[in-house]
Amino acid sequence: MRKLTAILLLIVCLSIPSFAWGPEGHQVVGDIARANLTSTARQRIHELLGNDDLAAISTWADEVRSQRPETYGWHFVDIPMNAAGFVESRDCFRVDEKHPEANQDHHNCVVDRIEIFERVLADRKASTADRVEALKFLVHFVGDIHQPMHAMGEARGGNDIHVVEFGSAQCGTRPCNLHFAWDAGLIDHTGRDEQAYTAYLQQLIASRNLQRRARGTPADWANESFRLAHQVWLDEGGQVDETYHKKYIEIVNERLALAGIRLARVLNQALGK
Repeated sequence: MRKLTAILLLIVCLSIPSFAWGPEGHQVVGDIARANLTSTARQRIHELLGNDDLAAISTWADEVRSQRPETYGWHFVDIPMNAAGFVESRDCFRVDEKHPEANQDHHNCVVDRIEIFERVLADRKASTADRVEALKFLVHFVGDIHQPMHAMGEARGGNDIHVVEFGSAQCGTRPCNLHFAWDAGLIDHTGRDEQAYTAYLQQLIASRNLQRRARGTPADWANESFRLAHQVWLDEGGQVDETYHKKYIEIVNERLALAGIRLARVLNQALGK
Protein backbone atom coordinates (compact mmCIF):
# COMPACT_ATOMS: atom_id res chain seq x y z
CA MET A 1 0.00 0.00 0.00
CA ARG A 2 2.84 2.40 0.86
CA LYS A 3 4.45 1.80 -2.55
CA LEU A 4 1.12 2.48 -4.30
CA THR A 5 0.66 5.70 -2.32
CA ALA A 6 4.18 6.80 -3.22
CA ILE A 7 3.61 6.13 -6.92
CA LEU A 8 0.30 8.03 -6.96
CA LEU A 9 1.78 10.97 -5.08
CA LEU A 10 4.78 11.09 -7.41
CA ILE A 11 2.42 11.28 -10.40
CA VAL A 12 0.62 14.19 -8.72
CA CYS A 13 3.94 15.91 -7.96
CA LEU A 14 4.96 15.70 -11.59
CA SER A 15 1.84 17.49 -12.76
CA ILE A 16 1.42 20.34 -10.25
CA PRO A 17 3.76 22.76 -8.43
CA SER A 18 6.21 20.98 -6.15
CA PHE A 19 5.62 20.08 -2.52
CA ALA A 20 8.65 19.33 -0.32
CA TRP A 21 10.77 16.20 -0.41
CA GLY A 22 9.28 13.48 -2.57
CA PRO A 23 7.45 10.54 -0.95
CA GLU A 24 10.71 8.69 -0.30
CA GLY A 25 12.27 11.65 1.48
CA HIS A 26 9.29 12.08 3.80
CA GLN A 27 9.10 8.35 4.49
CA VAL A 28 12.80 8.24 5.37
CA VAL A 29 12.28 11.11 7.83
CA GLY A 30 9.39 9.15 9.39
CA ASP A 31 11.48 5.98 9.63
CA ILE A 32 14.34 7.79 11.37
CA ALA A 33 11.95 9.47 13.79
CA ARG A 34 10.30 6.17 14.66
CA ALA A 35 13.68 4.63 15.49
CA ASN A 36 14.35 7.46 17.95
CA LEU A 37 11.05 7.53 19.84
CA THR A 38 10.78 6.79 23.53
CA SER A 39 8.74 3.74 24.44
CA THR A 40 6.04 6.01 25.88
CA ALA A 41 5.81 8.14 22.74
CA ARG A 42 5.65 5.01 20.57
CA GLN A 43 2.83 3.60 22.69
CA ARG A 44 0.83 6.84 22.53
CA ILE A 45 1.30 7.07 18.76
CA HIS A 46 0.02 3.51 18.54
CA GLU A 47 -3.04 4.55 20.58
CA LEU A 48 -3.73 7.43 18.18
CA LEU A 49 -3.00 5.70 14.87
CA GLY A 50 -3.58 2.04 15.54
CA ASN A 51 0.09 1.59 14.58
CA ASP A 52 3.34 3.50 15.02
CA ASP A 53 4.36 3.70 11.36
CA LEU A 54 5.21 7.37 10.92
CA ALA A 55 6.43 6.78 7.37
CA ALA A 56 2.94 5.63 6.36
CA ILE A 57 1.38 8.98 7.36
CA SER A 58 4.28 11.16 6.24
CA THR A 59 2.73 12.18 2.91
CA TRP A 60 -0.85 12.67 4.15
CA ALA A 61 -0.51 16.47 4.33
CA ASP A 62 0.33 16.58 0.62
CA GLU A 63 -2.42 14.14 -0.30
CA VAL A 64 -5.16 16.28 1.30
CA ARG A 65 -3.83 19.59 0.04
CA SER A 66 -6.38 19.92 -2.76
CA GLN A 67 -9.26 19.27 -0.33
CA ARG A 68 -7.77 21.58 2.32
CA PRO A 69 -6.74 24.74 0.39
CA GLU A 70 -6.28 26.68 3.63
CA THR A 71 -3.23 24.49 4.31
CA TYR A 72 -1.37 25.50 1.13
CA GLY A 73 0.96 27.99 2.84
CA TRP A 74 1.57 25.82 5.90
CA HIS A 75 4.21 23.74 4.07
CA PHE A 76 6.82 26.49 3.67
CA VAL A 77 7.95 29.93 4.77
CA ASP A 78 8.82 32.61 2.23
CA ILE A 79 11.83 34.43 3.65
CA PRO A 80 12.93 37.19 1.24
CA MET A 81 16.24 36.39 -0.43
CA ASN A 82 17.91 39.60 0.79
CA ALA A 83 16.66 39.22 4.38
CA ALA A 84 18.83 38.35 7.36
CA GLY A 85 16.49 35.54 8.37
CA PHE A 86 13.00 34.59 9.52
CA VAL A 87 10.65 37.29 10.86
CA GLU A 88 7.22 36.00 11.86
CA SER A 89 5.23 39.20 11.28
CA ARG A 90 6.62 39.48 7.75
CA ASP A 91 6.90 35.83 6.71
CA CYS A 92 3.79 34.19 8.18
CA PHE A 93 1.11 36.50 6.82
CA ARG A 94 0.72 36.98 3.08
CA VAL A 95 -2.32 38.05 1.08
CA ASP A 96 -2.69 35.48 -1.68
CA GLU A 97 -5.22 35.94 -4.49
CA LYS A 98 -4.98 32.23 -5.38
CA HIS A 99 -5.74 31.14 -1.81
CA PRO A 100 -8.10 33.79 -0.35
CA GLU A 101 -9.20 31.41 2.41
CA ALA A 102 -5.80 32.04 4.05
CA ASN A 103 -5.89 35.82 3.84
CA GLN A 104 -6.77 36.21 7.52
CA ASP A 105 -4.29 33.57 8.67
CA HIS A 106 -1.44 35.21 10.58
CA HIS A 107 0.18 31.81 11.14
CA ASN A 108 0.31 30.89 7.46
CA CYS A 109 3.80 29.35 7.45
CA VAL A 110 5.47 26.10 8.39
CA VAL A 111 7.30 27.61 11.39
CA ASP A 112 4.13 28.63 13.21
CA ARG A 113 2.20 25.53 12.17
CA ILE A 114 4.77 23.17 13.69
CA GLU A 115 4.46 25.02 17.00
CA ILE A 116 0.65 25.05 16.82
CA PHE A 117 0.30 21.35 16.04
CA GLU A 118 2.86 20.37 18.67
CA ARG A 119 0.66 22.07 21.29
CA VAL A 120 -2.47 20.32 19.98
CA LEU A 121 -0.76 16.92 20.02
CA ALA A 122 0.45 17.44 23.59
CA ASP A 123 -3.01 18.48 24.81
CA ARG A 124 -4.62 15.39 26.35
CA LYS A 125 -7.92 17.31 26.55
CA ALA A 126 -8.04 17.84 22.77
CA SER A 127 -10.20 15.47 20.73
CA THR A 128 -8.61 12.33 19.34
CA ALA A 129 -9.42 13.50 15.81
CA ASP A 130 -7.62 16.81 16.36
CA ARG A 131 -4.59 15.11 17.88
CA VAL A 132 -4.36 12.57 15.05
CA GLU A 133 -4.50 15.37 12.49
CA ALA A 134 -1.88 17.32 14.44
CA LEU A 135 0.39 14.27 14.43
CA LYS A 136 0.01 13.82 10.67
CA PHE A 137 0.77 17.47 10.00
CA LEU A 138 3.78 17.44 12.33
CA VAL A 139 5.37 14.39 10.71
CA HIS A 140 5.13 16.11 7.34
CA PHE A 141 5.93 19.69 8.29
CA VAL A 142 9.11 18.91 10.24
CA GLY A 143 10.31 17.24 7.06
CA ASP A 144 9.21 20.23 4.96
CA ILE A 145 11.04 22.84 7.02
CA HIS A 146 14.35 21.01 6.45
CA GLN A 147 14.09 21.24 2.66
CA PRO A 148 16.18 24.35 1.85
CA MET A 149 13.86 25.61 -0.88
CA HIS A 150 10.96 25.67 1.58
CA ALA A 151 12.49 28.59 3.44
CA MET A 152 13.33 30.69 0.38
CA GLY A 153 10.82 33.18 -0.98
CA GLU A 154 12.71 33.93 -4.21
CA ALA A 155 11.10 32.50 -7.37
CA ARG A 156 8.53 30.63 -5.27
CA GLY A 157 11.22 28.63 -3.56
CA GLY A 158 12.94 27.80 -6.84
CA ASN A 159 9.76 26.57 -8.53
CA ASP A 160 10.21 29.28 -11.16
CA ILE A 161 13.91 28.51 -11.75
CA HIS A 162 14.07 26.15 -14.73
CA VAL A 163 17.07 23.83 -14.69
CA VAL A 164 18.53 20.98 -16.70
CA GLU A 165 18.40 17.92 -14.47
CA PHE A 166 20.92 15.22 -15.36
CA GLY A 167 20.79 16.12 -19.03
CA SER A 168 17.06 16.68 -19.38
CA ALA A 169 15.08 19.92 -19.28
CA GLN A 170 11.83 17.95 -18.90
CA CYS A 171 10.84 16.21 -15.66
CA GLY A 172 7.76 14.12 -16.28
CA THR A 173 5.05 16.30 -17.81
CA ARG A 174 6.62 19.66 -17.00
CA PRO A 175 9.93 21.50 -17.20
CA CYS A 176 12.48 20.67 -14.52
CA ASN A 177 12.88 23.26 -11.81
CA LEU A 178 15.24 23.82 -8.91
CA HIS A 179 12.63 23.14 -6.24
CA PHE A 180 11.66 19.77 -7.65
CA ALA A 181 15.33 18.79 -7.99
CA TRP A 182 15.62 19.23 -4.24
CA ASP A 183 12.29 17.52 -3.57
CA ALA A 184 13.15 14.34 -5.40
CA GLY A 185 15.76 14.53 -8.17
CA LEU A 186 18.85 14.55 -5.97
CA ILE A 187 17.42 11.82 -3.73
CA ASP A 188 16.37 9.61 -6.64
CA HIS A 189 19.82 9.94 -8.21
CA THR A 190 21.41 8.15 -5.24
CA GLY A 191 19.69 4.94 -6.34
CA ARG A 192 18.81 4.04 -2.73
CA ASP A 193 15.35 2.81 -1.79
CA GLU A 194 13.63 3.85 1.44
CA GLN A 195 15.12 1.09 3.59
CA ALA A 196 18.66 1.52 2.28
CA TYR A 197 18.48 5.29 2.62
CA THR A 198 17.21 5.05 6.20
CA ALA A 199 20.02 2.67 7.14
CA TYR A 200 22.61 4.94 5.52
CA LEU A 201 21.33 7.99 7.38
CA GLN A 202 21.24 6.14 10.70
CA GLN A 203 24.96 5.48 10.23
CA LEU A 204 25.46 9.15 9.32
CA ILE A 205 23.69 10.24 12.50
CA ALA A 206 26.00 8.07 14.58
CA SER A 207 29.24 8.95 12.77
CA ARG A 208 28.60 12.71 12.88
CA ASN A 209 26.95 12.66 16.31
CA LEU A 210 24.00 14.55 14.85
CA GLN A 211 21.95 13.90 17.98
CA ARG A 212 23.77 16.85 19.54
CA ARG A 213 21.94 19.03 16.99
CA ALA A 214 18.46 17.65 17.71
CA ARG A 215 17.49 20.70 19.72
CA GLY A 216 16.39 24.06 18.37
CA THR A 217 13.15 25.74 17.38
CA PRO A 218 11.26 25.68 14.08
CA ALA A 219 12.54 29.22 13.48
CA ASP A 220 16.11 27.96 13.93
CA TRP A 221 15.50 25.16 11.44
CA ALA A 222 13.96 27.57 8.92
CA ASN A 223 16.99 29.85 9.17
CA GLU A 224 19.30 26.88 8.60
CA SER A 225 17.35 25.97 5.45
CA PHE A 226 17.33 29.60 4.30
CA ARG A 227 21.13 29.85 4.57
CA LEU A 228 21.56 26.56 2.72
CA ALA A 229 19.19 27.69 -0.04
CA HIS A 230 21.55 30.60 -0.71
CA GLN A 231 24.46 28.16 -0.85
CA VAL A 232 22.91 25.76 -3.37
CA TRP A 233 20.96 28.29 -5.45
CA LEU A 234 21.09 28.17 -9.25
CA ASP A 235 20.06 30.79 -11.76
CA GLU A 236 17.65 30.18 -14.63
CA GLY A 237 18.94 27.44 -16.93
CA GLY A 238 21.41 26.08 -14.37
CA GLN A 239 22.69 22.53 -14.36
CA VAL A 240 21.72 19.93 -11.77
CA ASP A 241 24.34 17.46 -12.96
CA GLU A 242 26.84 15.01 -11.51
CA THR A 243 29.05 17.84 -10.30
CA TYR A 244 26.15 19.56 -8.53
CA HIS A 245 24.98 16.24 -7.07
CA LYS A 246 28.41 15.37 -5.72
CA LYS A 247 28.81 18.84 -4.23
CA TYR A 248 25.46 19.02 -2.45
CA ILE A 249 24.11 15.51 -1.82
CA GLU A 250 25.60 15.51 1.67
CA ILE A 251 23.47 18.57 2.45
CA VAL A 252 20.41 16.59 1.38
CA ASN A 253 21.49 13.67 3.55
CA GLU A 254 22.13 15.79 6.61
CA ARG A 255 18.83 17.67 6.26
CA LEU A 256 16.88 14.39 6.07
CA ALA A 257 18.76 12.99 9.06
CA LEU A 258 18.26 16.12 11.15
CA ALA A 259 14.58 16.23 10.22
CA GLY A 260 14.17 12.66 11.50
CA ILE A 261 15.88 13.13 14.85
CA ARG A 262 14.27 16.53 15.43
CA LEU A 263 10.84 15.10 14.62
CA ALA A 264 11.49 12.36 17.17
CA ARG A 265 12.38 14.98 19.77
CA VAL A 266 9.19 16.96 19.03
CA LEU A 267 7.06 13.80 19.39
CA ASN A 268 8.91 12.66 22.51
CA GLN A 269 8.29 16.04 24.11
CA ALA A 270 4.62 16.07 23.16
CA LEU A 271 3.85 12.43 23.94
CA GLY A 272 6.71 10.86 25.85
CA LYS A 273 6.23 12.39 29.27
